[in-house]
Amino acid sequence: MASEDFDFDGEFGDLEDDLDLTLYADQGELITEVVAQTLQSINEGLFNKNRYDLALTGGTLGLAIAQKLVEEFNDKTSEFSGLHIWWSDERYVPADSQERNAQSIRNSLGNSNIKVHEVQASDESESAYSALINYEKELLEVRLDLVILGVGPDGHVASLFPGMADLDDLRTVFLLEDSPKPPLTRISFTMATINSASKVWMVATGESKADAVTKIIEADLSIPASFVKGRDHTRLIVDTDAFFAE
Repeated sequence: MASEDFDFDGEFGDLEDDLDLTLYADQGELITEVVAQTLQSINEGLFNKNRYDLALTGGTLGLAIAQKLVEEFNDKTSEFSGLHIWWSDERYVPADSQERNAQSIRNSLGNSNIKVHEVQASDESESAYSALINYEKELLEVRLDLVILGVGPDGHVASLFPGMADLDDLRTVFLLEDSPKPPLTRISFTMATINSASKVWMVATGESKADAVTKIIEADLSIPASFVKGRDHTRLIVDTDAFFAE
């Protein structure tokens, strides 16, 4: 089900002009469409300027999207030269930990044309602070083309939890050592970095995300996700369970 099949403005009042809301029937359809549209955006970007910077996200949905993208990348190993992949946040744990977002790509990506930029793991760096500085240096002068963000039930994006969406924080990334959900230590994009991207897509599926989705649509600034705004395009992409849940 695409956005034109439902009267969003009639249900919620006038939506913000800069928020593009897209609705799919279920999680499977959403993943398929997001992967296809991401590939289209990558190919257009590489054709136009020979480089494309994509930031992926963790969480069950985010990692499912990443794994489907890897399948496409591996199927076309002669393509995607100039593609750079980043992570909007990462957990500061050992490199082989299943809690690391990058683990899904590290062990499965077989396309050597693609450059993956990982936050250093806890067994690869002297400290979380040194890993932060390293990632910060890698991001210097990078212009992100697309950031894909998962939305938590509490409305968090990346590792920006409620009360942490500081629009005045102009750093590129920040270190969080007391995360409200484990693991405690994380390195994350700031909201400034997220909003510097040309396009930002927020994805959410399931009834547990319904409250956060409603708050984003209503521009409720009690949650970080409501502060997300890409330079050129901002999307909220959801399934029916996240949209219509009671």
